[in-house]
Amino acid sequence: MASIYLAGPDVFFPETNRNRIEATKKAILAEHNLEALSPCDNDLDLANADHPARLIYDANRALMDQADGLIANLTPFRGPSADAGTIFELGYMTAQGKPVAAYTTCATPYNQRVSGGAETDSNNTLVEGFGLCDNLMLDCGIEASGGAFVSGALEWRSEGFAPEECFDETIFREATRAIARVLGTL
Repeated sequence: MASIYLAGPDVFFPETNRNRIEATKKAILAEHNLEALSPCDNDLDLANADHPARLIYDANRALMDQADGLIANLTPFRGPSADAGTIFELGYMTAQGKPVAAYTTCATPYNQRVSGGAETDSNNTLVEGFGLCDNLMLDCGIEASGGAFVSGALEWRSEGFAPEECFDETIFREATRAIARVLGTL
């Protein structure tokens, strides 16, 4: 059975939200003959670790090395773009030539979130005007891997999205179908 690393800011959500979302994701992946590998499944003794951050990094990297592909939650998190750790994980998997798919519940293109569609932001720096879901390296990297970047319907709000707004079963299913097609598990 092919395995999928689940990347996203979900690990920071309150436990009740996180557990509900993760259980739903795992069930959807299983329906597509895919096994979920989640950072939340790591059983780490952070209290007794010399370097807890490095322990988490090493454990997550081991899961990514084991995985056949990745699905990333790229819903804007703590700002107009995706979670930085999730972006790293997506790049790590893409660099290994593994297929990736992603989703965001946000319908507002990146350039609209950053500058309202203007060519430059408030600091007079250029903003990518391509109308993509996020930075072109993410969107195009996902496409180049054979995956898909699926968008939801929520409009961007500068205060961000609540944890329960960062997951949509319908778009996650679409991202799962995309990665399952690439991996041949459909």
